[in-house]
Amino acid sequence: MLTLKHYYNVLQIDVSMMKLNILYNDLLDSFNNISGIIGDKRTNEAGFGYTNLKNSIGEGVISVSIISRDISVLILDATLVDDLEVTLSGNSTQIIDFIFCLEGHIEHKFSSTSNYTPINFRQNTIVKRSNKTKTELKFPKNVPLKVSIISYLPLSNDIDTGDFSELRSNAFNVLSNVYAKENFLYSGRICFRTSGYVNDILKYNINDTKDILFKEAAILNTIASQIDRHSQDISNDQLDAPLRLYDIDKIMALETFIENNLTENLTLRRLEMISGLNSTKLQAGFKYLYDKTVSIYVTEKRLEKAAKLIFESDLNVSELVYSVGFSSRSYFSKIFKNHFGVLPSQCKSNPDLLAIKS
Repeated sequence: MLTLKHYYNVLQIDVSMMKLNILYNDLLDSFNNISGIIGDKRTNEAGFGYTNLKNSIGEGVISVSIISRDISVLILDATLVDDLEVTLSGNSTQIIDFIFCLEGHIEHKFSSTSNYTPINFRQNTIVKRSNKTKTELKFPKNVPLKVSIISYLPLSNDIDTGDFSELRSNAFNVLSNVYAKENFLYSGRICFRTSGYVNDILKYNINDTKDILFKEAAILNTIASQIDRHSQDISNDQLDAPLRLYDIDKIMALETFIENNLTENLTLRRLEMISGLNSTKLQAGFKYLYDKTVSIYVTEKRLEKAAKLIFESDLNVSELVYSVGFSSRSYFSKIFKNHFGVLPSQCKSNPDLLAIKS
């Protein structure tokens, strides 16, 4: 296996185990150095780079995005042939990493500790590390992975809070005080709201202006949603999940059933029978995981499926209605417009009117 160690623009190659050491203060340069060895078909643009992995490393893509002087993103969307260890280092006084596994799972530890902490599928994770501490991440082999690592590296603690142009910097300055403890690790609840934003990060490349802005918005929304979930978790009334863990697992399994059976009559009673949970537990679980009622969750999934079919099929509006589980064309058109801002009939002739692309 190949070991890659990158220290301040010095690249060393070994042949023991697959390991990347990435200097986050110069992420794009680090990426440029390692991508020539681990990847094929490398693409570099201003503030953005990605490479397809070589077959000997795995199948998929590693990419980086620099959206501002202090926020950068590393994405791994791949299945690896061997375990991969990634060490993140930087000379900033404080670094906050927002880590999220859209698919798969990884493990985390600080270089000063010996035990790894699992970061599970769609689990909200925030890490603050000092400039003297490295973060070590372990990516398993033969597991489809979609992992987002957003890092905030403050350039200066001397921020004029009265300057409106520094609004985002002010927000992060406050955030740094919230996570004041060095080597802080928050590994919280499963967060499906964040998963939608991370999916958008993976969706948008840097092809034109709108893609750049969509990607930046998705990155900031990911950070905001992770911070919001952390705030809820530490509040007095959100210390524990409302259900036992195996009941939460039942609701997560129910999500997959809903996705695969949108044309069926997904009444609350039907979902009770499938999951074995009563309506009170179902509603509490959906509120906890998705921040929605069961009915709203099912409706939104059907609308998202309809939007996808508009792009991927030749179905007319009437056919769309039944293909996603609705029975009334007028009702479908009404809630579609409420959700997307345009009528489905308008989207059939001009799909670009939709705010999302699937």
